[in-house]
Amino acid sequence: MSRGDQRDRDRAKNLAKQQAKAKSQARGGDPLQRNSSDAAALEAKIAAKKAKQEQESAQQANSVAPVVRKKVPTMKKDSVDDLLSAGLSSAKRVK
Repeated sequence: MSRGDQRDRDRAKNLAKQQAKAKSQARGGDPLQRNSSDAAALEAKIAAKKAKQEQESAQQANSVAPVVRKKVPTMKKDSVDDLLSAGLSSAKRVK
C-alpha cells in the first residue's frame, strides 16, 4: 500500500509544530526576569486604565446634564361634529 503524499503532509505538519514550539521558547531570559517584566507591564497597563477612568469621570462631572422636559399630554382637537353633538346622547339612559 502506498502512502501517496501523506508523508509530505506529515513532514510539513511536524515542521510547523516544531517552529511553533521554537517560537514559544524564543522568549529568552530566565523565568524570574520574565515574571518581573510581565508584572511591570501589567501594572503600567492598570495605571493607564485608572488614569483614563479618572479623566472620563472628571469630564462627566464638569459637563452639564441636559434638562429633560416634562412630557405634557397633547390635547385632542375637537372637530365640528364633536362640538355639535356634545350635548346629544345616542343611547337612552336607564335608571
